[in-house]
Amino acid sequence: MTHFVFCHGFGFDTHFWERIAPFFSREKCSFIDLGYFNNRTESRHLDNQAIIGIGHSIGLSKLLSMYSNFDCLIGLNGFINFLGADLAIYKKRQTELKALRSGFLKDADTTLRNFYLRCGAAELIEYNDFSNLDLDLILSDLQWLQKEYKLPNVPTLILSSDDDIVVPHSITSDNFREQPWVKLDSIIDTGHALGFRKPEEVYEKIMSFVNDRTA
Repeated sequence: MTHFVFCHGFGFDTHFWERIAPFFSREKCSFIDLGYFNNRTESRHLDNQAIIGIGHSIGLSKLLSMYSNFDCLIGLNGFINFLGADLAIYKKRQTELKALRSGFLKDADTTLRNFYLRCGAAELIEYNDFSNLDLDLILSDLQWLQKEYKLPNVPTLILSSDDDIVVPHSITSDNFREQPWVKLDSIIDTGHALGFRKPEEVYEKIMSFVNDRTA
């Protein structure tokens, strides 16, 4: 049986997947927690089997750093170069990252809450004890966002949203338009929270892509 491995995005935890997980109830699934709230979990036992990686936001590049045994990849609001290659866009987003870092250093709790609001995931605020936030990991991953990562040559679906202000269409296009293994698709009105928003539609697009690949 194919093994689906999920990795959430920056500042979230596995609660991000609670709405979409029931749709995968017949599949073999593992959920990685990156540890932003000191509850890190990994699935290293998957190294010797083919997997389908599903990463939200930074979760896509995190999966690339953990595994190499992908049957295929799914990126939800995903990227491999958060800052982008275009110089004007790069400078603008680098300035935004610096402001975000300053916000975390000044008031991490409020900054993360505001980030959830920007993502369109306000409901997830109540799930986490923000007093457990691992600020060192947050700051480290803000550095992570300044690097570029390479996709393997496997079939990849990148799902974006038309109203994502964290990873806008310009970055999605910049990152993936010339990648031969990548299929680009989008879902409207989901912000930077694909999978948490419109979970059934996201599930259907994922399974259609996976099934077409194996047909």
